[in-house]
Amino acid sequence: MPLTELVHYFNKRSQFVRGGALEDCFDIVDGRVHARFGGRVLGTLFQPVVAPDGTRTIGHEAHLQAVDGQGDGLPAQAVFLEAGDDDELVHLDRLARTLHALNFLLQPDQSGGFLSLNVHSQLVQAVPDHHGQVFETVLSRCGLAPDRIVLEISDDGFRHPARLAAAISEYRERGYRIALDNFGRHSSDLDRLAELAPDIVKLDRSLSGHAGQLSLARKVMEELVPEIRRLGMKVVSQCIENDEQLRLARDLAVDGLQGYLIGRPAQDCRPVAGLAGARAAA
Repeated sequence: MPLTELVHYFNKRSQFVRGGALEDCFDIVDGRVHARFGGRVLGTLFQPVVAPDGTRTIGHEAHLQAVDGQGDGLPAQAVFLEAGDDDELVHLDRLARTLHALNFLLQPDQSGGFLSLNVHSQLVQAVPDHHGQVFETVLSRCGLAPDRIVLEISDDGFRHPARLAAAISEYRERGYRIALDNFGRHSSDLDRLAELAPDIVKLDRSLSGHAGQLSLARKVMEELVPEIRRLGMKVVSQCIENDEQLRLARDLAVDGLQGYLIGRPAQDCRPVAGLAGARAAA
């Protein structure tokens, strides 16, 4: 289905009453899809995830770009904080993922790479079951199969893992791959991780060796990464911002690399030029 028809289709089904007004959600501006929510204009930026040797891009994580009525940028999380209730938050979360899928369709070459999309943890708590069913319909309209999608979910806010584990199981049954985001920020409990059973574990920035703590990070990760692998999960080291962090991730032979050193979020999906050569000695 042509992009203009897709946008029209989703606008007819994604209208949402907010503040007493019924709004369309999507526009095409300068060859990009944008969405509107609460006076904000939302767009998509793609950040590459590369293989450990740095020679090829294996996928991209979509980030929400938000601009207010004065044209000033603001953190995406601030948009979610403005959601008035669970219904608004669920609508916004699905709106953002649909936006990213539409912009992914505009990329000239999507062959072989995955699209990684964040799922707000509050959506998991607000939606009781049938996780991924609505978005599966969205993907089908876009010509994308669930196995091209990695859904990133944080463990934040779940006192007990059973509900999150059930949601992850339902997503996986529909063919999505699941990444547990920011692992190690609040907990590095391997028993809890085994119960959640994601496909991918994305290590939190606190495990990357920030603020001169590289030696401590190495000690922790040398013990942690093999245990995660023993559970049958892949490991992505994110928030890589300097050569020392890159060296540590490569020494541990993680399955994916992500961070500003690897590639900053941008409008276009792209390979990371020069990483293999310029950083090979790292």
